[in-house]
Amino acid sequence: MGVYISDEWSFRGLSAVVMQNEKVRLTVLPELGAKIYDIIYVPRGVNVLWHNPRVHPRKVPFGSRFDDVWSGGWDEIFPNDAESTVGNERYPDMGEVWSIEWDSEVHEGRNESTLVTSVDCPITPVSISRRITMHKGASGFDCAYEFTNQGHDTVKFLWKIHPAFQINSSCRISVPATEGIVDNRYSSSFASERYRWPIAVSREGKKVDVSVVNPHSNTCTLHYLTGLRDGRAALSDAVNGLKSTIKFQKEVMDSVWLFLAYGAWRGIFNAVIEPSTSYPYDLAEAITQGHVAELDGNGKLRASVSFEVGELDAGPRQERDKEGRRRSLS
Repeated sequence: MGVYISDEWSFRGLSAVVMQNEKVRLTVLPELGAKIYDIIYVPRGVNVLWHNPRVHPRKVPFGSRFDDVWSGGWDEIFPNDAESTVGNERYPDMGEVWSIEWDSEVHEGRNESTLVTSVDCPITPVSISRRITMHKGASGFDCAYEFTNQGHDTVKFLWKIHPAFQINSSCRISVPATEGIVDNRYSSSFASERYRWPIAVSREGKKVDVSVVNPHSNTCTLHYLTGLRDGRAALSDAVNGLKSTIKFQKEVMDSVWLFLAYGAWRGIFNAVIEPSTSYPYDLAEAITQGHVAELDGNGKLRASVSFEVGELDAGPRQERDKEGRRRSLS
């Protein structure tokens, strides 16, 4: 078997592209921001991405409120997170590209296949392309990004990937960071906004290991991890015996955001692990603080992100609990 790829699929009325080799199967939805909706580890039939049980993928109007239509999966966020005004422009919630249709084309080869998706931002004079390549026998895929500023002025922006992962109480998050920063909207739960990753201190003075997933805590927090020693972030899942790893260029994406929803926000349970060029979530504030990326007029930015999912090396698989059951998608 080589690498299967086909754009002759649909999912809930949306066009879909399916890529698969012996280890991994992807489903990509070009009409919904080129969302990667599935990353399935084929030998065990486990989808590592989270799906919203109450919101299914569908076309949405440009400028929609992201939280209200978020179906899960892996989204591309550019050039901002929170709705924000920069100069004379008002950027919509979670940016310009997650809700609109991207062009797509498939390229099938003997030992590798590629899906190229591309889009022109409607507000920012920037075009984006993402090339997903899957190799025969690989346990993941590679993404090559290119951002092109078609205007003459410098664009200040935030770009992050936004993969939401299924979680259970056996999961652990690994990021080679030195500092954690609690977003100020959630800082009331902690003694200090800044802490030495991964140990924060609660408002009651108790140590909190943020790397340990705690679905039973009835909390929801957002953290920015900085001082990266390497461009890598991983989620280990002992229930399913799997480890998902994101690798990226820390020269481009120098922080990792953790949105940890453990039941306190809309009854949702997931962990969103987000390598990012910038922080905090408000672009105007990030510009003021100097934590922002820039793309010169008529300039290009090329960046790479890779994803791998494989079996944990050691230790017995745990018994499945309520949060650890597999979910078959249809």
